[in-house]
Amino acid sequence: MIEGQQLSAGQFAQLMRIDRHELNRYDELGLFKPASRDKNGRRSYDIDQINQWLSLRTTVKLENDLNQTKATLQSSQNDHVAMLKYQQQLIESQLNQLSAAHRQIAQEITNQETARQAMPEVVTVVDRAPVNLLTTEVSEEVPVTGQQVQQQVNHVLSTLKTPPVNLVIGRVHPRHAIEAGAAIQVSALYTPLIPDSKVKADMTQPGGRVVITYHHLDQPLIEGFNHLREYAAKQHLTLGANYFEEPMIDSWQTTDPAQQVVRLSAEVKGVMA
Repeated sequence: MIEGQQLSAGQFAQLMRIDRHELNRYDELGLFKPASRDKNGRRSYDIDQINQWLSLRTTVKLENDLNQTKATLQSSQNDHVAMLKYQQQLIESQLNQLSAAHRQIAQEITNQETARQAMPEVVTVVDRAPVNLLTTEVSEEVPVTGQQVQQQVNHVLSTLKTPPVNLVIGRVHPRHAIEAGAAIQVSALYTPLIPDSKVKADMTQPGGRVVITYHHLDQPLIEGFNHLREYAAKQHLTLGANYFEEPMIDSWQTTDPAQQVVRLSAEVKGVMA
């Protein structure tokens, strides 16, 4: 760089292809100060501040938290290597977030395509890995309320560092309620965590052999659960203590109940003698 050559704020902004108001804002925040300021407040920037500006812009784009950026700059004391390492950490964090988002989107595509292609009410047995869940317990005595759904949303968003691409809220139905024909009774709301998530789960949906059916919501929910029970009885299977209802094609995706699909499932505990 050519030392000693100074530019006005407007010239520096033009050289960097930025809006001068952005330069003003960063000056006001103490993030990027001019080389000099005269008694009338006019600022001058050294041409060798270009890389300092570029480094700052890179950090801001990666972090989106100006207060944290300012604290990092102050703690680094203009240590360029320290800032590079900090930027590297931010990039690695974003790569991890992108990787998680990629897995979520891939899973959502699979779920959508499977739900659209599956024969409704046909029961199958699949082998599935356990699924970790974030849950909110609810009273079985009353129907699920909007407030309880909000509690689950708050629980998920406050627990996950990065918001999910698609926030699924499923329902856990106790077996005794389904056997009594009371599909409205729910013991918990749940949101599946992505595989390999480091987040501590509240509950685990059992893996191994699972009975599954895809149910369209223009028909009573209990009919879908009854298909699971009837299939299990014919195959002499004992089902687990909980039945799971998970939306695949939700009301925000289609207003037609005949096109809205939930996946109903239950763990196969064993075979009746």
